Formats: sequence, structure tokens, C-alpha cells
Amino acid sequence: MSNSMSCTEVEQYVKSKVKPKRFLHCVSVAETAVYLNSRFAVGLDKDDCYKCGMLHDVARNWEAGDLLLYTKEHSIKLEREEVHHPLLLHAPVGANIVKNLGFESYEKAIRWHTLGSKEMGKLGLIIYLADYLEPRRGFLTDSQRVAYNKMESLEIICLNVLKQMKHHFKDNAYSFATSTQNLYNYLKEGGTF
Repeated sequence: MSNSMSCTEVEQYVKSKVKPKRFLHCVSVAETAVYLNSRFAVGLDKDDCYKCGMLHDVARNWEAGDLLLYTKEHSIKLEREEVHHPLLLHAPVGANIVKNLGFESYEKAIRWHTLGSKEMGKLGLIIYLADYLEPRRGFLTDSQRVAYNKMESLEIICLNVLKQMKHHFKDNAYSFATSTQNLYNYLKEGGTF
């Protein structure tokens, strides 16, 4: 397997690795990633956006113990929050799997699709937002989704998504992960990808 795989081959690979509901989410993230790339004229390859979106949750259906074991066996550096919330480990594990499949250019995007990072790059920003905005997600109303899509840049959308998350986290006595807070600060100061 390699980055030369077609979109259909990537779909078949992902379908063999995740549950049906997760597969539908991956398709929706892939389609949303292609849309965001086009809508905001980012200029990334359409197939890369699609394939990365398809692959982003390749390890999402793994058990917590298996994720943790994989990170130890492959010496994957983890954020403190990922250790405390093993569900988040599917991002660094998925990034490593995808890199080993020959999709090195997707590694950062998949690595940071849960927490976000100012190091995630343009593709990472698209996948991070596509994962949040895709139409199958029930926590956004259609009007919220439309409002986000009317914003003038991906960075502005991301900053507003993070503000909404920050408010939600505060109401539930949670705080941002370090990389998420750094991303928030970066965007608040006018940072771009």
C-alpha cells in the first residue's frame, strides 16, 4: 500500500478496518475535506484531502488497551491528555499506521485531528474541521454548520470552533489540552496555515 492507492482502494482498506457507522463517518469527513479545500481555495490535491479524510479514524474502533500497547511498542510520543483519555490515542496510532502504509504526508493531519495543533499544517486544519463539521455529526445544527461555512477562512472557522469548545469545556469543568490551547492562542493572535 502506498500514497499511489486510488480513492476506491483507500475506501476498501478503511472499510475492512472500521465498523460500518465509523466508515460512513469517514466517508463524510472525506467529502467535507474536499469541500473545504475547494470552498476556501486552499489548493491541496483533492484526492489527498479525500484519502486523508477516509484514513483519519483507521484506529478508532480499537480497544483502549490495544491503542496503549501500540503506542508503547512503536515508541509514539503522547500528549498528557491522550494518556488520561485513551480514546484520543486513535489519532497518534492512526497517524503511525498511515505513515507505515506510505502516506507520510498525511501523518501530521491524522496525528492532530482530535486535539488540534498549530503544527498540523493546512491538510491537518482541513481534516480537523471536516471531522467537526461533517453533516453526520449530531452536535451541530444545520444553521450552525451553515454559519461556519459562511466564515471567510478556515482559520476563522477553527478559532470559532475552539471558542465554542472552550465554552462547552468550561461548563463541564474541563480544560483544553496543551496543543489545543496553543492552537487557540496561535489563531487568536492571527496565525495562519
